[in-house]
Amino acid sequence: RCKMRSFAIILVALCYGVALVAAAKYKVVATRLNQEQPLLNHADGKSNFDYNYNPAVLQWPDTMETSLLVRVQNNNSRVTRDPYSVTPSFLAMSPVLSVDPSGKHVFLKSITQESVVFSPSVPTENYGTEDPRVARAPWDGTFYMTYSAVQQPAGGGDLICKLSLAAAKNPFDPNSWQRLGPLFPQMNWTKSGSLLLGDNQAGPHYLFYGDSGRVAGLQAATSNDMVTWTNLPGIWLPMRPGSFDSLMVEGGPPPLKLSDGNYLYIYNSARQGFPSPKPGYDLQYNVGWLVLDGKNPTKILQRCDEPLLSPELPWEIGMDLLTPNVVFLEGLVPYPDTSAVNSFLGFYGAADQVVGSVRIDVTIDE
Repeated sequence: RCKMRSFAIILVALCYGVALVAAAKYKVVATRLNQEQPLLNHADGKSNFDYNYNPAVLQWPDTMETSLLVRVQNNNSRVTRDPYSVTPSFLAMSPVLSVDPSGKHVFLKSITQESVVFSPSVPTENYGTEDPRVARAPWDGTFYMTYSAVQQPAGGGDLICKLSLAAAKNPFDPNSWQRLGPLFPQMNWTKSGSLLLGDNQAGPHYLFYGDSGRVAGLQAATSNDMVTWTNLPGIWLPMRPGSFDSLMVEGGPPPLKLSDGNYLYIYNSARQGFPSPKPGYDLQYNVGWLVLDGKNPTKILQRCDEPLLSPELPWEIGMDLLTPNVVFLEGLVPYPDTSAVNSFLGFYGAADQVVGSVRIDVTIDE
């Protein structure tokens, strides 16, 4: 994970679009799958890379074929003598081979070097291509990926992280991916972008993005061409003092439509107060949720009071792993069982080292 830049942040009181309903209409629950065991773990021989985490998920609606696009890295301590030192991040495809109806067993194809489909190839990515989120265009089936292009400037200095866009018709083919550049080229720190694409290429398209590094929460932007993005004023989703999302809120996977026409949006968050062996690190990352208005997705109808998912299992708490106390969800698609209404299949990174799976179910009180 890129280190969050230090900024003097003024908490803006104006948080547009946050028009929460008086009574809770939606209930969202998460159930861990695969018998609460990781799906991808170097220690189990399921990946040739030391660290496998924060996957995006791609799905083909006609067949419900599903694949993960996983951030992978190796340990670099032999070179740096720092046990927390890592190599630049690559992105690797890992198809979902099967999900049994009970969810007890989820099988992925193992990751090898040949699984890598996207990797640093330009100077602005010399520190890594990180944390993908993928949306499929309804008009032609192209997969659009937002990712963090991270650069270490020549001569050192602060990292530069730019939220960038790439597209592919065949995401399994490395040559199919086309880089479309940074979404906000004038900014030196943007990341974690969730796309909500319109029904046609002319839009409007929506973007919810950020890691609370520039402002104290997430921002929202709109576009009609996916090239030029216009930020809406103010903070779209603010941090909340005293809550599980008090230190940071960060973008999750693209919003997904519910049966009533509104959208479920998953976001990530952090709070302090959880000491760990990692020097200078005392954060806990949790997963939260929103419901967005189907006619105006910048309007928030409901926000959770408690986290949907928190580090609980040993491999999520991960005191002996790369980054303890982390669950971080960037991949969510409709559940493969098409009879399951308002049910979703999610994949999340744990402790910045392994991948877990979860079923998310939404109940709507009419």
